Amino acid sequence: MADKRITRAPITPMLELDLKYEPEFRGEVKQHWNVTFAHQKRISVYGKRIMARVIDQIRDNDFQLRDFYQLHISSILEGTDIDTETAYAKIKGALYELADVKWEFESIDHKEWYFRHLLDTTKEQRVGYKEGVITILLNPQLAPYLVKAAHYSRFPLHGYMNLKSWYSMRFFEILAAWQDKGYWEVSVDDYRQYMDCWHEVDKRGQIKKGKNGQPLVKYANTMLLIANTMKEPQKELAGTDFDFDFTPIYETDRPGRGRKKIIRFRFELKKGPALKDIPASWLEHVDTGSIIVRLREWKVTDANIVKYAPILKQEGALELLKAWEAKNRSNRHIDDKLRYCNAAFVRAGKQALEDAKQAKIDAKNEATEAKIIVQQALKL
Repeated sequence: MADKRITRAPITPMLELDLKYEPEFRGEVKQHWNVTFAHQKRISVYGKRIMARVIDQIRDNDFQLRDFYQLHISSILEGTDIDTETAYAKIKGALYELADVKWEFESIDHKEWYFRHLLDTTKEQRVGYKEGVITILLNPQLAPYLVKAAHYSRFPLHGYMNLKSWYSMRFFEILAAWQDKGYWEVSVDDYRQYMDCWHEVDKRGQIKKGKNGQPLVKYANTMLLIANTMKEPQKELAGTDFDFDFTPIYETDRPGRGRKKIIRFRFELKKGPALKDIPASWLEHVDTGSIIVRLREWKVTDANIVKYAPILKQEGALELLKAWEAKNRSNRHIDDKLRYCNAAFVRAGKQALEDAKQAKIDAKNEATEAKIIVQQALKL
């Protein structure tokens, strides 16, 4: 009699998502302009946070994307007070969203467009979550926009990760790209596309139309668009480097009677354009000028001096100079000043920013505690 036993294929573990390396974050996202200004679909803030933490792991000296990226769930939930069960549901929902995300790219003349899926779910290594570890596989076709990007903007994570609105996150990303200029001016139609308020489409990408035959758009009324997409970002970004004023720009020529139509939006950064060069006043000042000369002798770049000297202040810069001079006098001589001193200067600057942020949080908590104590005392 023939052997009719069924031979089963070996069972592959459903998930192989244990932590394979310890993620290192630099606290800054470097993002290609084509990604910043791609037509992105609105997703949860948790999906945006996951992607920010992934891109944060890509280094300037990387030549290709990692096979996969991993991060602890705690790095996504900073600043929240949600419980473990809710956190799991949020992350699972975010991964479902990211698996469906497509970034759409369009040429300036609108004659060519294409899209790329964000994640790669074709590999043996899985996209997923296990025991507090999130694993992400990026589509390798996106490498030109994420690795060695030729035209990019940078934005810090210390403010971005605390935002509670997708619209606020988009403003944060886009205003960072225009920080050098000091403002962002955009047509209403382009703004709608950047904020996922453009034509509604069906599953085949065909534009939906209303009873009047006109394309359906989210917040079709411009005043509704302003109220629902700008008010929260203005509130959340108040006091940050991306605090902005909004000005509607109306059409100048209108045939016939009627209220003039808003055709453009202008967002003016309250802090003005970011410095590119060391101001003459810094060089001419008797104290700061001599410090800058010494920093340059240690090969610290002007770009890093402009960015981090204000937060380090004179005391912080002098402390670094003193440490480098002491190191050079020891048997641990600094051979590569450009690399070593810039890395140390940037590291100290970022730490000073974090310390300043924590000081504000501590002061706020102390004020809240003091208020509670006073209220309790008044009840006695």
